[in-house]
Amino acid sequence: MTVLFFDLAISTQAQVREAINIQAKAGHTAGIYFWINKVNGNYYVGSTMNFYNRIMSYFYLTGAYGIIRKALQKYGFESFSLVLIFVPDASKDLVLYLEQYMLDKGKPAYNIQPDANSSAGRVLSEEHKAKISLARKASKHSEGTKAKMSASHIGEKNGNFNKGIPIYLYKVHSSEFELCATFVNMYRAAETLGIARSTLHYYMQNITLFKINGLNHILSRKKNEE
Repeated sequence: MTVLFFDLAISTQAQVREAINIQAKAGHTAGIYFWINKVNGNYYVGSTMNFYNRIMSYFYLTGAYGIIRKALQKYGFESFSLVLIFVPDASKDLVLYLEQYMLDKGKPAYNIQPDANSSAGRVLSEEHKAKISLARKASKHSEGTKAKMSASHIGEKNGNFNKGIPIYLYKVHSSEFELCATFVNMYRAAETLGIARSTLHYYMQNITLFKINGLNHILSRKKNEE
């Protein structure tokens, strides 16, 4: 495992992003993370299969919900420490198991739900397992129905989730543009930024400035915006 610690009063978002990218190049993209409030000691624990998208969504406040979002807005990122624990060759079940372990052990104040978003770590009785198996058999669909369902899937199950034309997010300074993030397509950009795809398309077509954390940003399909 690789553990990275960032005091966000000192470390910038760009430094966090660069560190995550370095780990990604080594094939390490999954694990668990902690947002720790240095003011009151409260913290949040989560798990992810894609550190870059998940942590960046917190910085844009599009992926933070409930108590942790309110805390980040109230205290500011500079009042938090961020801990990233990269788990090599991790499966989704494994990172969820680790998240559940930390939830059970520490009962973090900023986590709304006491359970990780999975059945990982739960012990099922043989009777319960049999009921699940029976329910799965009873819910089998024809090949045509399954094809229609597959076509309607969103997110990572969608075949186009990682395909398309890249979208670039730039922070606008008085004399230059700073590349902040790269998204593989419009779908991923809209999802991470919490912007409707129609709105995102309008921003790019009309070169419209919009604010993230009070700072002007712009979206483009050009790698080096001039």
